[in-house]
Amino acid sequence: MQVVTDEEMREFLSKHADLRCEERRLHFDHPEAKTIYVDLRVSEPHQLVYLARLAAHLRYEEGHFSGASLWITQWGVWDQRVEAVGFKTLERIRQGYGENRSLTAAPGHFFRHDEFVESVACLVQPMVIGWDAYFVPQWAWGTLDYFLFVSHDGFLDIAIRTTAMCDAAVEILRSHEWLKIRVRT
Repeated sequence: MQVVTDEEMREFLSKHADLRCEERRLHFDHPEAKTIYVDLRVSEPHQLVYLARLAAHLRYEEGHFSGASLWITQWGVWDQRVEAVGFKTLERIRQGYGENRSLTAAPGHFFRHDEFVESVACLVQPMVIGWDAYFVPQWAWGTLDYFLFVSHDGFLDIAIRTTAMCDAAVEILRSHEWLKIRVRT
């Protein structure tokens, strides 16, 4: 894992075709772009970990993972004592990679091809704590088909570039009856 600043993250993400980065907001600039809304209020806590891993790879095989970006864009919404748990968790993970900058100084994370589980472990933090974050996975083949947006308001948006990918993602997600989803254009 490598930790980066907002500016470094914007520079990296702007290189993806059809992906637009405006300040701390990402969206697809593609005529078929859709969003799948997933409610993060699940009945069992372990379901968030399962959902994070499922959404991180959707229709791709984990073995084809070639890296990911996790960009935490908002915090400070909820109780400081609760958020301190997330800050401490990420601080310790980052220190394991030799990184001592604070999340406020460097809120971006790049993960290598062999760090899929680590990327999911970090993705879970915004989902549990209630931060805004973007997760942009990359695969050994194909183009950037989707990215995730975790909202502090308790939902996960899966932004999808094409109709074909959206149809495949909806099928996968609907096979998990405990998930509450809807598609938006």
